[in-house]
Formats: sequence, structure tokens, C-alpha cells
Amino acid sequence: MKKTLSLFTTLGLGIASLHAQEHAQTDSIPAKRSSLLLSEPARAKSFQLDVLLRAGLQTDNGDGSSQAKANLDDARILMSGDYNDRLSYKVRFRLNRSFAPTSQDNGSRALDMALIKYKFGKDLKWSVTAGKQSAMVGSYEFENNPIYEYKFTDYVDRILNLFVVGGMISYEVNPNHSLHAQVYNTTNDSFMDLHAKNGFAVGDLERSNVPMGAYFTWVGAFMNKQINTKWSYNISQFAKGHTNHSISLANKFKTSRQMVYLDLQYSYLGVDHAMIASSAINEFYGRTGDQRVLAKDVNYGSAILRYDQFLTRKWEIALKGGYEIAGARNEDQLGRNFRQNWTYFAALQHKPFHNQDLRFYLGYVGNTVNYKDAMNMAKSQYNRLAFGAYFTIPVL
Repeated sequence: MKKTLSLFTTLGLGIASLHAQEHAQTDSIPAKRSSLLLSEPARAKSFQLDVLLRAGLQTDNGDGSSQAKANLDDARILMSGDYNDRLSYKVRFRLNRSFAPTSQDNGSRALDMALIKYKFGKDLKWSVTAGKQSAMVGSYEFENNPIYEYKFTDYVDRILNLFVVGGMISYEVNPNHSLHAQVYNTTNDSFMDLHAKNGFAVGDLERSNVPMGAYFTWVGAFMNKQINTKWSYNISQFAKGHTNHSISLANKFKTSRQMVYLDLQYSYLGVDHAMIASSAINEFYGRTGDQRVLAKDVNYGSAILRYDQFLTRKWEIALKGGYEIAGARNEDQLGRNFRQNWTYFAALQHKPFHNQDLRFYLGYVGNTVNYKDAMNMAKSQYNRLAFGAYFTIPVL
């Protein structure tokens, strides 16, 4: 593990690459503005400023009782530009997250990305990028514009380290296929801080000498780019002697009137730094204080399906469902599938302007968490009704 990560650390620290496709998550909105603003005049390439916003009225039972409120779901600022055909940059902030620096990478929860990209080689098919960037994981749920996703699954929201400091090198095989290798810090917080902030004791675990990971990703397109794939394998370490592995297979079909994506993933965590399974295991066994430790040999699996369809020129529906499991190999009483998580939403959306990324919506969002009968743990049910709007605003 050390040799593998050391090799890619040497290759990649301080360099990274953006996703080869123009609509990648690092953009969060399409890079070609003609797809958003068809009638907009050409904008200066050296600096572009966009605001991503979703807000509305909602009623939910998030605090255990029904409550109605006005809520700012998401607010982000994206600054980007191209100095020339080789060098570009991106910086994006989440305004409703903490700006306090994280202990492992000296970034912050509010900072999604701060990177520069450099293209080189024949026909500029190679590229490297330095800075904080989105993980090159096979997930169209993550790659989608974040304001489009009314609720993320556990895989994107809690298991993945989404925005990482590290490096990636990419090669564009042809206009439809590209290969990527990315190295990054496994977590944004240090080994000790992650334990302390979340109420876990270190126990017999030791910090990894190389607490880093690597993604190896293929991005493909077929049938005039109507079918897209983003498949990744990941290897990483959080604790010494415990290696993580995961496979993520993202698949998407898109036309001018509809979009469907299916994300499939399986993750094995040598030590459960995602903490979902660990929290349930410690509660089941009644562990507190120094007994409350991160579980070992944990597995997570998920299948996530989303379908968007324009009913007319201005009206569309958005449907999403996700099924996720969590388990542990060394917990005999619990097994590999002791927790099931269902995430789902349905929304009717109105897009008043063809050339603006503005939508009004009326939707229902739900989440159900079940546990194996032997655990005797209460079922968790979340419901939300919401009416609001989201807008990718091209400020400059």
C-alpha cells in the first residue's frame, strides 16, 4: 500500500486535472455557456462569476416534529476563467458552510475547489491540475449541479470525501474517452481530529504513515454522447494496516428532453471513517466513552436512480430513488447488511425561460432508515414538502 500510494504521491502531489468532459462536477454548471444562456453574448474568458442558489418554503419533521419554515438549501459562488488555451482556474465557495480551516488539508468545509489546470502535449490531450478539486469518483449524483439534487444519498453526503486536496493527471484518448489518475488526502480532518470531533476513542488504531488515496477513472461517451459512463476504482488508507477499496460505476443517458442516471457502488473500509456503520454498532452494543471506537472491515453498497423528463417545453418532472446498505464483516450478530437506507424525491418543475437555468419547483423529499430486526433499533423516517426555486445566475 505504501509503495502504491508513494508512487502516485510522487506523480501527482501538487498536480491534478479537471474532468475531461465539459459538464463535470468541478464545473457544477456547463462550461459552454451556450447550453445555459443560448442568447447571451460572448463573455470575457479571463473571469466569470456565477451564483448557484436554491431556496424555498418547506415543512418537514427533521427535528422530530413537524415544522414550516423558509430555508436556504444551497448557496455557492463559482469564479472561473481561462488565461489562454492551456491555463485555467476555478474557485467555488459554499456560503452556508463553515470557513474554519480543516486540520488535514488546511482548506475549509466552505471551499469546494480552488485549482489551476494546465494542458500540455500534442493536441493538448494531457492535463494536470493543482489545488482542491472534486473527487474523480464514478457518481453522476455527485457530478450533477448540486442545486438540482434536493437530497443526496449517504454515499455522496456522508461516505465520500467529495472535495479533496491532491493531484490528478488525465489523458484524452479521443473526444469520447479519457483516463484519469488522482491522488488525494483520504479525509479533510486529521486522524486525531476526526476521532475527537465525532466522539470516538482511538482504541488500538494508529494513524497511517500515508493517509492518502488514489482514484483510477475511465470517462466514456457513446451514441453521439447520449450514453455516458464514469467508472472508478479507489484505494486509500486512514489507519495504519487497514486499506480501503471501492468501485463506483456511473451510467447516464441524456437527450434534449430527458435524462436518466444509474450509479452503482461498493465500498470496503478497513476502518469506518465514514462513521455510519460505527455509530449503529456502538449504539447496539451500548458502548460509551473509551469503548466507542470506529468499526473495522465495514462494507457499504448503493444503487441510485434518477429520471428527469420534460413534459412540455416549460414543465418537467424529476424523480429519484436510492437504496443503500451498510454492514460489518467482524460483527457476527449484525452481518453485512444490518442497515438499509432509502432516499427518494419527486418534484414538478417549471422552467419559464428556455435560455436561463431557472426553475420553480413543488416537491416531496423522503428518507427511511431500517435496521436488522435483531438490533431492535427504531426506524427513522424523514419527510419534507417544499415549494421554491433554484437558479444558476451568470453574474459576470
